[in-house]
Amino acid sequence: MVMHVGYKFDIDKNGLLLSDVDSELEPHSQVKIDKTPLDVGDEFVLELDQFGCMFFKRKGPHQLDLNL
Repeated sequence: MVMHVGYKFDIDKNGLLLSDVDSELEPHSQVKIDKTPLDVGDEFVLELDQFGCMFFKRKGPHQLDLNL
């Protein structure tokens, strides 16, 4: 679990936007996709957990590389 109070995001009828950008004063503010297990093109379904918290669950199944 990651807990960070400073993240900025927008939620509207079109989806969720993580809106932080890097700046000179805060060079590591933006969430970088290469630091996550996600890929551009991944699709998600919005669900609620047992506490009523929003959870964006990745749709699957996903083909894994065999690395042969």
